[in-house]
Amino acid sequence: MHNGSSHRFIDVLTTGLLLLLPGFCPAQSPSDAAGFNGLWVIDAGASDDTDRQVEKAIKAAGGRIGRTEKRGRGRYRGGPPEQELYDCISYDDVLRISYNDPEFQFIYPQNFTRVFYTDDRSRSASASGDSNDVGRDYSFAGWEGATLRVESRPRDGGWIIENYTLEAGGQRLRAELQLKPSSFGMPVEIVRIFNRYQQQNPDADK
Repeated sequence: MHNGSSHRFIDVLTTGLLLLLPGFCPAQSPSDAAGFNGLWVIDAGASDDTDRQVEKAIKAAGGRIGRTEKRGRGRYRGGPPEQELYDCISYDDVLRISYNDPEFQFIYPQNFTRVFYTDDRSRSASASGDSNDVGRDYSFAGWEGATLRVESRPRDGGWIIENYTLEAGGQRLRAELQLKPSSFGMPVEIVRIFNRYQQQNPDADK
């Protein structure tokens, strides 16, 4: 994710990994935690426009919207490799979740996979094709009631906070996101709504 502006901002967070937010209950999973499992598809009409939210963050930090070579949806997607995690979280339209207490796997298109835990482990990593610790993104997770909270330290030195909640009887996934790339002066706040993928019955129209 890049800001598309000639102004570059200095990250106010320069040291250390993020701490777990107050209220986390890492050893207690909600009764419907297994409901996070499955394939989720974005509901674009019910979700924030990521590009517009990026522009709001730029303006809130006093920046100006610069011209980009891209046009239309996804025009702010793409940047240095160390910002890959921001793009997956804020732009990808499909998310597969696999939960086996205490492990979560979030699998995005292009086989980008994040693995993190809810049992108070000190840190966990999101895999980006490299089995070494160098150049990896780190995530921490825990429960606050029925909400899954994830904090991440991406490779660029910024931070991400994600809150995931099941709605509509487990058929909808609400993602409330705050993304703060190191080059941004203010976080990008996005609400994304996903619907559970329902495989169509081939005999349904017969």
